[in-house]
Amino acid sequence: MQLRIAVAVAIFLGSYLPLSIILLVQDLQTEQFGLCVSSLLALEQWQCADLLKKPWRSLPAVAICAIGVVVTAAAFKLLPRGHTVKVVESKHVPADLINYVIPYVVSFMSLDYEQTSKMLGFVVFLGWIFWITYKAGQIALNPLLTVLGWKLYEIKYTFIGGEVVHVGRMLSKTSISAGQSYRQNGLQDVMIVTDEI
Repeated sequence: MQLRIAVAVAIFLGSYLPLSIILLVQDLQTEQFGLCVSSLLALEQWQCADLLKKPWRSLPAVAICAIGVVVTAAAFKLLPRGHTVKVVESKHVPADLINYVIPYVVSFMSLDYEQTSKMLGFVVFLGWIFWITYKAGQIALNPLLTVLGWKLYEIKYTFIGGEVVHVGRMLSKTSISAGQSYRQNGLQDVMIVTDEI
């Protein structure tokens, strides 16, 4: 099943929630942060109004990525029931992190919300990563899914009633075992397990 572009964008952006939080923390005005914490602890007048340098950039970025996490969870939960496959052989493999490590490294190289041209360049960079990942059928493979309890497996499988052994990748919240049958639906080039039979 090919993802709609809007859902693919949401899944992609959701995987960058930790990055948006890192950039939010880097947007804190440290001198204001101390004032805010001390006023909260002393139950005094609210001193947190100017806590962020660019709140109209940092807060929406976190909100958009958080919405992406919700859309990711919903998209995986709402996948229609697909074909049943019998797993012949399975091997757990870690998710490919290289596409997600580079933007995190870039975030620590003097990138912040006050530098508009650098932020625009970073958005273009993320856009290219998204497009390449989407066209390669890899959107469903991101580190966020590990946090949500999903595991990636390389499997050999047959369709029920068939003899031909196929090779593929499967995402599942349950352990995938040889000899078991699973109800799955494809999301781009990855099978998503919806039920164990």
